[in-house]
Amino acid sequence: MGFTSEFGRRDLVKRAAAIGLITVPTMTALSACATGGGDDTKQVEKGKKSAKNPLAVNESAELDVVIFDGGFGDEYAKAAQAEYVRAYPETEGKIKHAATQKIQAKLAPRFNGGTPPDLIDNSGAEQMDFGTLVSKDQLTDLRELLDAPSLDDPRKKVRDTLRAGVVEMGQFEGDEVWVLYYAYTIYGVWYSRSLLDKHGWEYPRTWDEMLALCAAAKKEGIAGWTYPGKYPYYLPFSLYPFIAKIGGRQVLDAIDNLEPNAWKHDAVLAAFEAYHELQAKGYVLKGTPGLDHIQSQVAWNEGKALFIPNGSWVENETKETTPKGFGMAVGAPSSLGSGDALPYGTIWASGGEPFIVPRNARNPRGGM
Repeated sequence: MGFTSEFGRRDLVKRAAAIGLITVPTMTALSACATGGGDDTKQVEKGKKSAKNPLAVNESAELDVVIFDGGFGDEYAKAAQAEYVRAYPETEGKIKHAATQKIQAKLAPRFNGGTPPDLIDNSGAEQMDFGTLVSKDQLTDLRELLDAPSLDDPRKKVRDTLRAGVVEMGQFEGDEVWVLYYAYTIYGVWYSRSLLDKHGWEYPRTWDEMLALCAAAKKEGIAGWTYPGKYPYYLPFSLYPFIAKIGGRQVLDAIDNLEPNAWKHDAVLAAFEAYHELQAKGYVLKGTPGLDHIQSQVAWNEGKALFIPNGSWVENETKETTPKGFGMAVGAPSSLGSGDALPYGTIWASGGEPFIVPRNARNPRGGM
């Protein structure tokens, strides 16, 4: 049961960072982007529009692509680029592909210089701020792409193949769509089925059961929780659905809309107090505040902690360290009490991997 399909115009995690709930490293806005508005004189000429080329892509122009090299890697992008070359054979050898985790550091100078790539997976801890990009008129409106026939079924528009809420996530104000989220991400409390089974434990459906399980694990030398202390925005991947579980999705909507006193809602306080109890009772893996996402995931894979807040990219990101038979699974937030607004089993699922096409790209149609 998903409750985030229409979270709306901005990513709630990054919004929380922006208003000071959590600290995200390098979450700085572009200091001074190139002057707003498009500069078509620098762009390649359009191609001929046809059923096979509905976006009028220049079929021989170079293409510049930058992919966030995170949990999903970049092989999927290379596969898409191979399809692109098959569709436009004259582009073979003309696609520049780069993969990095330092999106902000690598690309801010290019935006400032007016020479951004044609397509960017603007993701990760060092992503560029969407609000700044939109307000400085640095992005291409993607509605032409969304209204084009889809590749698998030309009878359907691209927008009609997307999950509910994905288009709205890429909007800020007005009808323009500036961001297209490419992956479907499940957030929650991740754990090892085999580790729980080994000790005869079950995933806790209530918070009292969570505390009791963490106490039992501590006696076995196992921490209840760990998380990337260096990137604390991972905590909301389980904390936010917990807040909604307690108080209803309207609490998160109020936070997302920056309503006065939204962070003072009783559900927010209750969730924070519950998480504080994990630390106060010693149920968080020692040294967690100093761990990055990889280190915390490795500790979790090694059975040093039962639970970790994360998203569904974790399966691919930990494939080298996850032992055989680990039984990776994701759990919904435990029920705090019988008065919770949402039933047990409610989980957060929404669009992930935000792709953008810069307005000043040389080949924006190729990027789309």
